[in-house]
Amino acid sequence: MFRDMSRLYGEDCFTGMNYLANAYGQFADLVITSPPYAEQRKNQYGGIPEKDYPEWMVSVGEKIKPILKPNGSAFINIRPHIESGEISDYVLKTRLALREAGWKECEELMWIKPDSPPLGSTKRPRRAWESILWFSPSNQPYCDPKAGGTESNRLGFEQSKFVEGGKSHIHGGQSKAKKGIARVKDYIEVGTSRVEKGLKHPAMFPIEVPEYLIRLCCPDNGMVVDPFGGSCTVARAAINEDVGFCCFEINDEHYEEAYRVTRDHIIKSGKESMYRDFIELSDVILGELHEQGVRAGIGEKELELSY
Repeated sequence: MFRDMSRLYGEDCFTGMNYLANAYGQFADLVITSPPYAEQRKNQYGGIPEKDYPEWMVSVGEKIKPILKPNGSAFINIRPHIESGEISDYVLKTRLALREAGWKECEELMWIKPDSPPLGSTKRPRRAWESILWFSPSNQPYCDPKAGGTESNRLGFEQSKFVEGGKSHIHGGQSKAKKGIARVKDYIEVGTSRVEKGLKHPAMFPIEVPEYLIRLCCPDNGMVVDPFGGSCTVARAAINEDVGFCCFEINDEHYEEAYRVTRDHIIKSGKESMYRDFIELSDVILGELHEQGVRAGIGEKELELSY
């Protein structure tokens, strides 16, 4: 599967990834997703009970493996909540279950949210970060840690507080620092105020989060998959980074909105030729979604606003 075949699928990712595996094999370089946080948002879009979550996430992983390249990566954005004064353990159990299922947990990255709303227990510090768990079939996944890095004149170990170098690794190369591109940090700091405006999905991350991950672990002209697309921010991040995308979303309203916004993003970016199939299919798919909405009894005024 290639970049110009990028798609948004309005179906369950279990069914969809089966189809992709049979049609294209291991085509994906990267998976980026923010799955349901157990049942923390069940009123908005359902969820998975905590006791079932590890097994369920392993089953998602089993669908990802046949489409992910052997040196590919899967990033999961998630953080457990506080329950009865303790951190819920379903995420910990999920991490261990994925390891038991053969996944290598390569690193834990962070999304720091400096302007996050005052969520979480009022008896604890304000929650201002979320984990980005990094899994791969390989313990040596593709990674370009200098992609997106910044220029530095302190490459190598340099600790100015030491007058003389010693034997410790901290002292190593103390006087040999040089200028160049430094590796990116293991966190991205971007406020929730950067989330795209005007979309109805209740749980979105800023586009800078998947952009950071794509630059880090997706090669040029690669393919990115999001099994739980939501507003499909990952797709628009992929467009910004000139890579291909496949996203799944089962909610019809979120799917139609994501499709429209993604099509518009391609056009505004002047990248119609890169994503030729998507643009060619967009009028047909959006037209079908419009008709389905009419048949389902959605008001014409609302349809006009969303089409």
